[in-house]
Amino acid sequence: MTTPLREAQAHLTKSCEVMADLIPRFVPPPIDPKPPALYFDVLVASIIGQQLSVKAADTIEARFRGLVSTLTPESVRALDPTVMRQQGLSHSKIAYIHNLADAFLAGDLNADELEELPEKDISQRLTAVKGIGPWTAEMFMIFGMGRPDVWSPGDLGLRKAVWALFGEDADLTAVSDVWSPYRSYASLYLWKLWDDEKPQSPKATK
Repeated sequence: MTTPLREAQAHLTKSCEVMADLIPRFVPPPIDPKPPALYFDVLVASIIGQQLSVKAADTIEARFRGLVSTLTPESVRALDPTVMRQQGLSHSKIAYIHNLADAFLAGDLNADELEELPEKDISQRLTAVKGIGPWTAEMFMIFGMGRPDVWSPGDLGLRKAVWALFGEDADLTAVSDVWSPYRSYASLYLWKLWDDEKPQSPKATK
């Protein structure tokens, strides 16, 4: 049985010489989509992790999860903000998590509805919540929902990897269009390249 990863690898190898070189060299991190019942949980974790190292985010998230048996809009709203602050959450992130919980409770965000929407509409729904920007929405669609064709043009690692491979004058959108409908998987290889090798762009090496 052909897996989504295998399908993506076949398409990327055929459509792009650069990807054909990267794919045999790197093992990408997995995409492990979650069921809609866990979308709120995943989004909360995404907010907690904003602008933090993985280690710091994991520590704070573990402390926060220890406050509730199940992470739901109702359980989050029942928490004392002072107790949330004591787990390492900033005041702004507490407000963002409350905004997210309120959006789910009010029906402005519905996990089952999100599951059926195209990526553009998902992004619009999510970024309407203060505290969720385009990058957080894009990461959620890739790793939370398992959408195969998401591109995050504002992600610094992706930008630097593309510039290193195609030059600093490369048009990010034009480059990524070649990888559609598997831009999420192309991104995995670009992140892996950047994390492992930190390549310099051709212009930077002159």
